[in-house]
Amino acid sequence: MDGFRAYPLCCALALLAGCGNLLPSERAEVSSTFRDYLDAETSFERAIPGRTTRSELFTLGFDPQQGGNGRILSFLDVRMLFVQPNIPIDYLPDSLVRCLEAKERCNGYAFEFTQTDSQRVGSFWADVLNFRKNRQVQGWNLRAVFVLVDDVLVHKVSNGEPQIRRYQVQRNPLGPLQGAGEFLSDQLK
Repeated sequence: MDGFRAYPLCCALALLAGCGNLLPSERAEVSSTFRDYLDAETSFERAIPGRTTRSELFTLGFDPQQGGNGRILSFLDVRMLFVQPNIPIDYLPDSLVRCLEAKERCNGYAFEFTQTDSQRVGSFWADVLNFRKNRQVQGWNLRAVFVLVDDVLVHKVSNGEPQIRRYQVQRNPLGPLQGAGEFLSDQLK
């Protein structure tokens, strides 16, 4: 009889032990031809102002139509991106000044590649009962802008985060009752 009573207890403990795997997870990826930040940064470095053509830029993975996640910039977009009020044109690199002088022959591309993996971690019961939600976010992102005159790259700039590591904690002292006041006031409207 003791073995018979221990069986449901063991099953319940096994079920509860695996509850952490029941927490939601989320993966967000902006589709790209790049595996990771280093791959994207390496391709960015291969684009050489004054030598790289538009077709070579596309071959490197920076093609807004094939790879996606890129914006095509007109001459006016490039101007608005780099020229700021109260900052003299003299502060701009010569390559951008040449672009501004070329007017309609100047255009560009702006790309943003992002990959994040978000996992809810911590106590299953605290999460389900809305007392505490812990989220761990990891990933990378890269933003790159290329400026071309007559189909030749004249200027490039990039920034990004090679290692995104964030830990978010949301605490609700009232647990499942947290936000009930807002819900009730919304219902009374």
